[in-house]
Formats: sequence, C-alpha cells, structure tokens
Amino acid sequence: MTVSRRSFLAHSGLVTLTAAGASLGLDLFSPLGEAAGAATLRLFRPLPLGTPILVLIDLQGGNDATNMLIDPTDPWYYDVQRGHGSIAIQESAILPLSGVSHGLHPSMPWLASRWSTDQDVAFVLGPGENVEHEFSHFAAMHYRQVADFTGSAGTGWLGRFNDLAAAGSPFASVSIVGVHPTLVGKKTPVLSVPSVAYFDFNVDWRWEEDWLHAWRTMGGGGAARGTMTRSSELAIADTFVAQAKVFAASDAAVAAGFDNTDVGQQLAQVAMLVDAGIPSQTYVVTLSGFDTHGEEDGTQPALFGQLDAALGQFFSVVGAGPRANDVFVYATSEFGRQQTANGSAGCDHGQAGVDIIVGGGVRGGLYGEAPRSAPKARLDDALVPTVDFRSVYATILNHLGRSSATSTAVLAKHFEDLGVFAA
Repeated sequence: MTVSRRSFLAHSGLVTLTAAGASLGLDLFSPLGEAAGAATLRLFRPLPLGTPILVLIDLQGGNDATNMLIDPTDPWYYDVQRGHGSIAIQESAILPLSGVSHGLHPSMPWLASRWSTDQDVAFVLGPGENVEHEFSHFAAMHYRQVADFTGSAGTGWLGRFNDLAAAGSPFASVSIVGVHPTLVGKKTPVLSVPSVAYFDFNVDWRWEEDWLHAWRTMGGGGAARGTMTRSSELAIADTFVAQAKVFAASDAAVAAGFDNTDVGQQLAQVAMLVDAGIPSQTYVVTLSGFDTHGEEDGTQPALFGQLDAALGQFFSVVGAGPRANDVFVYATSEFGRQQTANGSAGCDHGQAGVDIIVGGGVRGGLYGEAPRSAPKARLDDALVPTVDFRSVYATILNHLGRSSATSTAVLAKHFEDLGVFAA
C-alpha cells in the first residue's frame, strides 16, 4: 500500500498543519538536525505555573448580547416600537449582578453566582468594529479572526502570538473542532483534537503492526541534516510523540463530569489537556446557533444554558488543579444583533455586542460603555460599537505575553489595554 504523508495525516486525524499563504514546510514541527522526537519532547515541557492560558469560545452566528447581559434601566429595551418587544426578558426574571444595574439572562445562573463569589467575571460592553460596519457573517468573522482590515494579514491573531511565543511547537495551539482560522500562524502548526479519548491511529487490524512499524522506522532518523528527508523523519517522529501525549491525557472521570452537549464536550477535552500539562497557551472551541432571526425566545435560552453549565463544569475541574489561577475563558461573537426585534420573534444582524472574560487573573466588573443607537442610513437600528474589538485582543495578548509590547507586535498597531487583568 502506498500512503502519502498528506493522506497519513488526514486519515489518522492527528495533527493538522496550516500555513498561511505558503506551502507547508515539514520543519514546522521542529528545527532540522535534532534527534527524532527530541524537539517535541523538549517542547512538551509543561508551561511554568503562572503562565496564562486562554480558552476562546467562538459564539458563532452573531449573539444577541442585549438579551444576555441586560440593562433593564435602558429605556429602549422594553420599548414597544424600538425595543426587543416580545423577546425581551421580563425584569422579574433577570438574574441580578451585585453593584451594577445590569443582570444576566435567567439561563445563566452559574455565571451570575461566579460574579459575586469569585469576582473574576468581566463583561466588555459594546465591542465591535467601526471600520467596515460589516453585517455579513463571513466578512465579520474574517475581520475578527485576523484582526486586520488591510487585507495583508494571512494569519490569525492568536497564530501570530504563537509565532512569537512558541514558534515551531506542535503544542502551541489546540483547536477542538477542525482548524480555527484564529490560530493559523506561519511558524506554528495547529493541533486539532476533537476527542482526547480517540486521539489514536485508526488502522485496520490486519496490517496495523506492519503499518505502525513502517512509520516509526521512517521517523527513526539517519538522513543527512538539512534535507527534506530529515525534515520528514522529524515530522513523523514528532507526530507519534504528540499523539501519545494527547492520548494519555484521557480521563474518563473528567469527561463524565460534563454534560453531553457540544460545548460541554469540547470544554471537557480542553480540561483534560490542561490537567495533563499540554503546553499550549491558546485553545479554541466553538458554539454555533446564534443566528437568531426567528424564534429567539426558544433558541437562546438553550444556548445560554448549555454555555453556562459547561463553564461551571470546566472551572470545577481546572479550579481544583494547579492551573486554577492561570486559565481564563474569553467568549465572543462576530457581531451583535439589532436593537429592535423583527416580525419573527428574533433580531437581525447588528454590530456591537458583549464579550465575557472569566477566570484566572481577571478583575471582575464592567468595562467599556454601553453601545448607542445610530438611527440613520445603513446603521439604522444598529448598536454602534464603543470598544474596538482589537482593544479586547490587546488586553488578552498583553496578559498572555506578560508584556504591554505583545499586543503591538501582534496587531501591528497600538490599541488600548482595558485593564481587565490584574498586574
């Protein structure tokens, strides 16, 4: 049987590599000349305690954040003509947040409790972009993923961070569902781990032993330094090491503690990898279904409830481990929705939303200012962003890199640090 490297990686479901705007170089895994697998073992060294670890939750579809973090004192919210109409949350059902006028959707009790008990829940009011005023899912998601409007950035904002912080590491970033564009870099691969428990070779039993032996032999070294053959050997050897490290992270007890929902099972994989010491600072999970043009009052409570429960289960695991003060979650969406409900018990595409940052190092509170309406032209009825989403990124990047210079290096421009994290 003839098996190409591309076919091998694609069908084994192990490591997915993406290089922006260039052909794939096999030496993305490790520098040429090292002993096979040695680079991966070196790069597997656990992150020092105190190293921030980000878990980004991409709320895909355009979250109606006005119904998630609610300000019942805002006069338009309950307005019959300009407000949320029949899908507005009744004031008596809103979960109060101590010290502020805002409250949470009734499906998010864990987050409301965390606000008071741990005081490490931050809400950024009004994040978005005032450059293109883009209402298209695909364009808005692209701008968010690359954090650039010039068209010159072929990499994701977290991919560029990892190019600086962990160049060449096969563990630099982990995407739970496919390869998330936010993680794509030029010098770092993306490790795609849909399931820790099944992160293994899928080989027919009739030739499994011979097949695995052949591939391990191919990764055994011996080629001249600086050659493509040597690079291939290192890539294969590193793949086996990466697979073994991830597979060993499986913990049935941890997995059983999460609800059988999409976001719950994704965060279960992250929890196991963090507990196992996989040296990644950047994880991405996704939760879709937020394109609520209709019947939002049925869809949104379920989504918010799944997210809230999964967050509680996730922090119960990492909070009991050595990374309790390191791990934080950032939940965001490509845009918000209109302030006025449509005729289908939903809301159409809008602009400003609300971001959630919770966990290690976070100083709880409200950041930014509530978005304002712009009743004119194309922006009619859209909530105009008051915080450039790149300022949220800058805040996170400066924390990840432990330097105020990190965000400027990654974003190629200075953006305000919102001060969400403790010094």
